[in-house]
Amino acid sequence: MDEFASGLAVQDGAQLDRTEPAPASDQQGHAGACRTVIVSGFEAGPITRRALYDIGMQHQTLVQHFPSAATPYPRSLLRLETADGKDLCDPTVMQQYWHQPPYAMSLRLVSYAPYSSAGTVLDNAVIGTRGDRHLFESRLERTAARLIEAALSGVSRGARTTSFDPGRHGARRLPVGGWFDHFVERWRSRLFVERWGVGIAAKSLASIAQCEDPGPVRWLRPARGGDWFADPFPCPGTDVLLCEKMLAATGYGTIVAVAPRDDGSWQEVSTLLSEPGTHFSYPCTFRDGQDIYVMPESLEQGATSLYRLSPEMQLVPVCTIAPGRQLADPTLFRHQNRYWIAYTDVDIGEHDNLCLMHAETLDGPWQPHRLTPVKIDICGARSAGPLFRVGNALFRPGQDCARAYGAAIVIHRVDELTPDTYRETVVTRLCPDPSGDYPDGLHTMSSDEAGQVWLDGKRLEFDFATLCGKIVRRAAKLAGVARSRPA
Repeated sequence: MDEFASGLAVQDGAQLDRTEPAPASDQQGHAGACRTVIVSGFEAGPITRRALYDIGMQHQTLVQHFPSAATPYPRSLLRLETADGKDLCDPTVMQQYWHQPPYAMSLRLVSYAPYSSAGTVLDNAVIGTRGDRHLFESRLERTAARLIEAALSGVSRGARTTSFDPGRHGARRLPVGGWFDHFVERWRSRLFVERWGVGIAAKSLASIAQCEDPGPVRWLRPARGGDWFADPFPCPGTDVLLCEKMLAATGYGTIVAVAPRDDGSWQEVSTLLSEPGTHFSYPCTFRDGQDIYVMPESLEQGATSLYRLSPEMQLVPVCTIAPGRQLADPTLFRHQNRYWIAYTDVDIGEHDNLCLMHAETLDGPWQPHRLTPVKIDICGARSAGPLFRVGNALFRPGQDCARAYGAAIVIHRVDELTPDTYRETVVTRLCPDPSGDYPDGLHTMSSDEAGQVWLDGKRLEFDFATLCGKIVRRAAKLAGVARSRPA
């Protein structure tokens, strides 16, 4: 790993359609005495090849991309592989993984010495395989470029454990299975809509952290109409729950304070955040001394705001965090005399990365973790609620989004957390009850001061009105295209 951490030279050799390194004259003519790194194991389009070139120039390294270069190789080699060492240039391998269970592909970046077939794993990642085929291939290329950049920067994460459990869902590898699965998923997304609900688990946090079953969940009855609630965060010191309320009329979320009645219905106390054209969600609460803070997600605003909750249930702005960046599910917590925010950077990936930033005070300055993103893993990177402690152990809930967004919750034990290091281990996985009211997903888990554990669940429903709306919008789009064509 040290070889790739000491300022290598990179040129993009993908433009050379061969598997042997360029002659010395070619290398020196472009980069003088710079080091050269050969990368292989994956196909790359023009945009990715250019990105590799730019990454190399930033680190005074000449990167040559020879997709089919295999071991043993006469030069030092950085090779992207599947977790079991398969070559990703093989189109049959890509076909077997795309849009088939378990909908995740585990990758590793391996460094091979010249003429060696035994390598050192520098980094690993788990990416989702769902979506259009070209998006899956683009996701693979972006991940490869990110792992290579980390290797050249000396911040590779090493051979870490992942949240991926390949044997859990029973992988299916049919020759045309991906095309059929993709077709079915497209129509399911057209015919069905998601509805979320909030409930109270029967077990405590300590029990949940030791098993795979939250026990029976008492789901609170939602209000009438198409609106629904998700992202439950108890407000410390009160019996109030902060939630996202999705408004069916607009398709945007608001942040509301609610209190459950004894009969299981909702009593909405107030609306804390609502703005036309802006979606608010994930109102993460955090108690620091006598003050209660709220950090909601608001991707459209282009920045994350931290608020203090007043006794009158009003949000008072404190500071803006990471302006210009899109922080999904930002989760504020404290560890070893520092404040931390765990989040997913949407510019890196929508559901597959865990990033961290830290500060000595809540108003900053906030610094990114040295290894950010500390984890690339569709099966558990994105936050699924506040971190919690059982005894001296710190646990982090994460979302398993491989099969679908918010499909399940994975509980991780944080083994090491400093501004320079991060390690965690999967301890359990919470799956929805297939016979329950919300059988299609679990998304957020939190606990109040009384020890009650709150969850939200997902249910897919056929919605005729939504289907009609999609048909009308599709017809209008096609009509607009037809009118724009010349006669």
